[in-house]
Amino acid sequence: MKTYTGAKVNLSLAVTGKCRGLHTLDMRVCTVSLCDSAELAEGEGRRFVWKKTREGFDPERFEPVLERAYARLAEHFGGAPRFVLEKDIPSGAGLGGSSALIACMARLWAMASGREPDDGLLLSLGSDVPYMYRGGEARVTGRGEKVEGLPFVPREVLIALPHCGVDTAAAYALYDGMKEAGELPERRGEHFNDLFAPAVRLAPEVGRAADALRAAGARDVVMTGSGSAVCAFFDSAEELARVRARAEGEFDCIPAHTLPGN
Repeated sequence: MKTYTGAKVNLSLAVTGKCRGLHTLDMRVCTVSLCDSAELAEGEGRRFVWKKTREGFDPERFEPVLERAYARLAEHFGGAPRFVLEKDIPSGAGLGGSSALIACMARLWAMASGREPDDGLLLSLGSDVPYMYRGGEARVTGRGEKVEGLPFVPREVLIALPHCGVDTAAAYALYDGMKEAGELPERRGEHFNDLFAPAVRLAPEVGRAADALRAAGARDVVMTGSGSAVCAFFDSAEELARVRARAEGEFDCIPAHTLPGN
């Protein structure tokens, strides 16, 4: 039994306010074919067995996050399964890389038990987990707890990865400061992200990645999450390949396509 969770990319992200000290959002998101996966392991041994990891990824630093999620899932479902894990989604890039394997574990545990986790449990595992568990095209609002499925739209997606990260808490704090000072740019078009301007101040390479994609011919360009990844959306693989050939030397570029929900 094996399950996959695709990376989350934003088509848009609007910061709508705060609830209990946490920012609330109104986002359009979709799932792409850059995936993490997990399967149930047989026999006894380590709780997490790493079959494959992305270059530069440190399982030992990430396992405490999985352990906390594991404890909540065990309390809900019971049992003590072992998992074989594969990690391809970069962490700290706004792609849901910290939530994808948690969503995989929750899905496997639910399949094995015949019980579905409720939204409260999923949200307690991370703000991205309710959406990552379902996947597909969706509108996500609030702190991540409200997930409204939308009709699936096939798209080709080019993900540009700057060689830097963006601290999420710092990005939101800077957003608040820029908003109070009237320094936030107006939203333009269908593809926008309210956190883009703060992210660029914190990590100028994010802005250079967006500029490089546009200079290479991409039109629909948007940062995903709080960064640092920047995505461009295309109607055809041929159009994506042309832009990728022009932008590849400046940034790591990952081609992908959208996936329907689970």
